[in-house]
Amino acid sequence: MTGSPLAMPIRVMHRWRQRMSGIELSILFAGTALCLFLVKKAVWVPASVVLPERPAVPVWQELLFTLLHAFLALITVVAVSLALAGLSRQFPRFRRLLVPALSVARSIPGLGLVGLLALALPPVAVIVSVAAFNMIWRVLTAILDAEETLLPELNEVATGLHMTGWQHFWRLQMPVAIPLVTFRASQAMPGLWFRLLCVEGLATLLIRHDVGGLGAQALIGLETHHAFWFLAAGSLAVLLILIVDQCLTRPMMGWAQRYRLDGPQSQKNRGRSWVLQFWRESAILNGASVGLHRLIGGIGNWRVGRVRRHMPALSSVSVPVPDWLVPLASLILLGLAVAKSHLTDRLPYDLLESLLTLSHVCGALVLCGMLWLPLALFFFDASERVFRFARLFVLGGALFPAVLLYPLFRKFEIIPAAVLLFVGAHWLTGGTVLDAMQAIPGPFRQVARGLRLKGVLLWKRLILPAVAPDLCGGLLLAAVPIWDAVMIAEAFVPSDTGLGATLLADMLQGQIAAQVVVLMLLTLLSMLLDRLVLQPLAVHAAQKYAIQ
Repeated sequence: MTGSPLAMPIRVMHRWRQRMSGIELSILFAGTALCLFLVKKAVWVPASVVLPERPAVPVWQELLFTLLHAFLALITVVAVSLALAGLSRQFPRFRRLLVPALSVARSIPGLGLVGLLALALPPVAVIVSVAAFNMIWRVLTAILDAEETLLPELNEVATGLHMTGWQHFWRLQMPVAIPLVTFRASQAMPGLWFRLLCVEGLATLLIRHDVGGLGAQALIGLETHHAFWFLAAGSLAVLLILIVDQCLTRPMMGWAQRYRLDGPQSQKNRGRSWVLQFWRESAILNGASVGLHRLIGGIGNWRVGRVRRHMPALSSVSVPVPDWLVPLASLILLGLAVAKSHLTDRLPYDLLESLLTLSHVCGALVLCGMLWLPLALFFFDASERVFRFARLFVLGGALFPAVLLYPLFRKFEIIPAAVLLFVGAHWLTGGTVLDAMQAIPGPFRQVARGLRLKGVLLWKRLILPAVAPDLCGGLLLAAVPIWDAVMIAEAFVPSDTGLGATLLADMLQGQIAAQVVVLMLLTLLSMLLDRLVLQPLAVHAAQKYAIQ
């Protein structure tokens, strides 16, 4: 890729991993069947009382609730990611199961879990779990991907020093993974805010009382037709997102540069953070960070576990099993679970709805490409000031929670759901396209100007080949938040329906088993689109057009 090499996961660049794995399908089908067997007798009746007429606490307390939820979600992301990554490093057999399970978990829309988690968890735990759900898998995938970039010399040094598995993980694997982890985490932050605001509103809608948070206040203001409450909650949410971005995300990105194997980026290409600069110039804060670094280093030096040695690869299963047998068995098990849950009659209807939802998602991705390809031609000749302003605008748009704009389209029945999905996802595509335009080598630009390439010829010979890898990678990134937002977007457009609107209706009606089936179909669609279309397209563009 030309502009942002970390935008595409390392695993995408390996063609042999692009096939839909039978193990992944087996995990999805068997997990769905197990959930149906467990919840087929579960009964949950939504409360019949109406929503509260006003928020339970003042707006500044709602702001503190949202900040608390975000803080707890980030702690959950760090704790769960480190725990699973450490277990996968210590136990190879667990890693074999974790890798295909991650492919399934990444494809599950986090918002679809609200109705299921509300059965067993309190509202705060539901909010934190849903907000952190998809970000956990992105951070964990970054840690596992970074392990593949470890130099053989570093592993030899670790073996010579007789490092244990604990020391190898903390002193070698994690420092190498920090740049990639922080990059993926920064990309996942807009999705975390989107899920957080939505789940606060959905939890309020399900429980029928204010659970706390700006999302809850926005929903109460929207349903009770108090526009001021909605605008106040939305404005404070945007302000909170900007503060967290400036005080946490950007400093973490700047701090992670010291761990790059190829050295820190040049000051021109590296994002600046005034908070990080202030932290480094403050003696008290700098001393606190040094003390924390020593504490973590001391923990990493604990000799926990056995000394790591080069172990021979685990032998495969001796009994030959056809590749199709396990997925077929799990599919039969799923069919039995659906039949016992009395959902066979509505399954054809759900399959038709899945085609409609797939058209919404594909339409949003097509709109992303149609917008940013002409803009790439415009930015080719734009000045540095215009380019810098456009990049800041794109970054700001990616941080803005698109769900706050959805009520504006509520009264327009002719607006398709694909437009609402496009509003919240095209910023990721735009960011990668701008990176690709900036990364076009100077000699290429000079040759194009010397040959007087203009219009269609310039677009065909230089801009499209230069932008194609990052554009496809951007579409791959944009598809992740689209599946998370499809339930909210389809609910705000009454002109048609889809799996997202069906899932929300089942959630409000308390149909637990139906939610499981619809969520499985959404996950399957996401996996099929990712593995059969977007990833092969991104790999082909990167291999054919990447500028070396």
